[in-house]
Amino acid sequence: MSIQFADLARSAAAAGDVSPPTLLAMQQLGWRDGTIDRHEAETLFALNRALVQPSGEWTDFFVDALCEFVLNHGEPVDACDESEARWLIGAIDSGGQPVTMAELELLVRVIERGRAVPGSLRLYALQQIEAAVLRDTGPTRVGSDDAARHVTGAECRLMRRILFASGGRMPVAIIPSEAETLIAIERATRAGDNSDEWGQLMSDAAESLLGRKLASGESPESALREALAAD
Repeated sequence: MSIQFADLARSAAAAGDVSPPTLLAMQQLGWRDGTIDRHEAETLFALNRALVQPSGEWTDFFVDALCEFVLNHGEPVDACDESEARWLIGAIDSGGQPVTMAELELLVRVIERGRAVPGSLRLYALQQIEAAVLRDTGPTRVGSDDAARHVTGAECRLMRRILFASGGRMPVAIIPSEAETLIAIERATRAGDNSDEWGQLMSDAAESLLGRKLASGESPESALREALAAD
């Protein structure tokens, strides 16, 4: 990491904002060798946590740069192994605060782009949304004023991207721990005004785990429990 990159990040963190000229300079320095290094990656995480109101342009740079670092800084390319997943999870958890929107989008993008991604990373990403739903706090809860726990459409779409890996109809493979997380969310939000997308997501997950279509009127939650019991 260059001294100039570190100085730019330090000044931006102190101001709580990345100005357009600063962002452009950081992009030029960060991409100078085609990818960022470990020190730059850690610097970006620290700076992201210091920003008062991150811009869309900053979020794009943060996600693109760190996704490239996680997937392509070692062999094999376009993949995230267990060691890289642990580093990414640790970098997010080290902030000691709820995950930011940029960090959540980074998690989802790594899962979408990676040819191979550990189940532990998918589960961690899913659990960040579970925490937002159960605690009614976090990046997906901005402006929420519903007293009852509920799942929003935005949260459904994020979970679909995590489980489906490429935004398709059927997940690559739902694993038991992911099914258990979905069941926990369902139980906690029964009294809430859940998005219509939630029911479809639960049905798709159940059908994936069971390997069959749900019967008419069959409860997705019961189907998931059936699949877990048979596992």
